[in-house]
Amino acid sequence: MMTFNILATLFIVSLTAPKVGISEAWMRPNGEGMNTAVFAKIMNNSDKADTLYAVESGLSKVVEIHESYEKDGKMKMRKIDYLVVPAKKTVEMKPGGLHIMLIKLKQDIKKGDKHDLVFKFRKAGAVKVKIPVSDKSPTTKNQ
Repeated sequence: MMTFNILATLFIVSLTAPKVGISEAWMRPNGEGMNTAVFAKIMNNSDKADTLYAVESGLSKVVEIHESYEKDGKMKMRKIDYLVVPAKKTVEMKPGGLHIMLIKLKQDIKKGDKHDLVFKFRKAGAVKVKIPVSDKSPTTKNQ
């Protein structure tokens, strides 16, 4: 009977464990009408790849998934339609790489504020995240 209880508990925990997690999220401050970038780590805890296909926010007129790349010695960025997060892997969105662009901000985004964004995945569904506004990553050490 004890074995059954342990297995049942493990099964329930596996059902309630988040399939996709967002950590170390942050966004840069900027003024109304401007653009800003959002960065985060996306962990896929499931056994199958998942796809980030949209991010929602009331902070800007447009929200896009972007990637940075180099062309002719210059850094550029472009919109991508989706981002695949492999099974049991973490994808890092960071300056100079993948990121979320909030285009034409509807209000000032000030350092110290926190704002909700909703990351939408094909399998995991909607993941709401409260994102702090900062000049630097939460993992950057003071020097």
